[in-house]
Amino acid sequence: MFSLHEICKYTFAGIFCLLLFISCTTVKETLYLREAEVSGPIMPAPIHLTDSADTPSFTISPRFSYNTNNRLVVESKQYTQTYPNDTIYVPSEHGLVWNMATINAGVDMDFAISNKFAISFGVNYSSQSNFKTFGGNFGIGLFSYKEGTAIRFDVGMQIHSMQYDAYTVVHGTIESFWGETETYTGFYHDVGESTHLDPYLNLTFNTAFKSWLVNIFINAGYVVQTLFAFNPETTYQYYASTSTEYYRTDKRGAKTAGFFNVTPGVYFYLGDSNRVLIGSRIYLETQIDGADPTLFILPMIQFDFRL
Repeated sequence: MFSLHEICKYTFAGIFCLLLFISCTTVKETLYLREAEVSGPIMPAPIHLTDSADTPSFTISPRFSYNTNNRLVVESKQYTQTYPNDTIYVPSEHGLVWNMATINAGVDMDFAISNKFAISFGVNYSSQSNFKTFGGNFGIGLFSYKEGTAIRFDVGMQIHSMQYDAYTVVHGTIESFWGETETYTGFYHDVGESTHLDPYLNLTFNTAFKSWLVNIFINAGYVVQTLFAFNPETTYQYYASTSTEYYRTDKRGAKTAGFFNVTPGVYFYLGDSNRVLIGSRIYLETQIDGADPTLFILPMIQFDFRL
C-alpha cells in the first residue's frame, strides 16, 4: 500500500511529466547571411627547406610577407529580401568585405628528428588599423634528400583569429505537439571576434648545393581559412520559444576561404648552417563565389638559422 505522501508525490510527478510532454515543441531554423565585414590576415603556411645537414637538427625561421591586395569583396548578397519593418539594417554595396592585414610576421620552428621526419610549429602576428592578432601553426613533415635536391611534404593546422561585423536573418518554424505550426523571422547584428583551427598542406622542392651562389625552391599547397563561425545572438527583433528538439541549418555562404598557393623563390647560404629565402607567395582563392579579387601576391623574406 502507498502512503498518502507517496500518492501525492507520484501524482504531481506524473502531472508534471504530462504537461512537459504536451508543451514540447520542435524548432527548426535556417540561417542566412545578409552581409558581413571581417578583418584578419591571410595565414601563410610555413616553408621548410631540406639540405644535407646532419640530423637531428633544429631550425628557427623568422619571416615577413607583404600583401599587395589587402581587400576581398563579394558583390552579390546571399540573401537580398527586404522587410519594411526592419529599419535598422541598411544594405551596403558588398555582401562580404574581408579587410586583410598588409604586413604579416612570424617565427617558424622545425625539428628534424631523423633524415625522413620532422615536426614543426610556429607563431604568427599581423596588424592592421583596427585589429591586431596572434596565431600559430603546428604540423609534421616527411622529406627526402638525394644528390643536391630535396623534396618535402608538410601537413598541419593553423590557428588564427578573425574580427567580424555581420547581419544575419533567421527563418524558423515552431511545431507544437498538437501539430500546430508557427513561423517567425529574426534579425541579428553581431560584432565580435572568433578563433579558428584550419588545415594546410604543402609540397616543397629545393636544390641544396652549397657551392652554388644561388639555390632555388618552389612551394605549393592548399590552405583553408575560416572567416567567421558564430551563433547569432544579438537580435533587434525579439522572440522566444521553449522546446526539447532544436534543429538549425546554416546557409550562410562565404564562411570559409580556400587558397591554392605557390611560392617560387631563391635562397642563399650564409655560412654552412644559415639561409636567407626570397620569394613571392601567390594565393588563388577558389571557394568564395563572386570574390574579387581572387589572386593575391605576397612578397616574402625568410631567414633560417639552424642550431
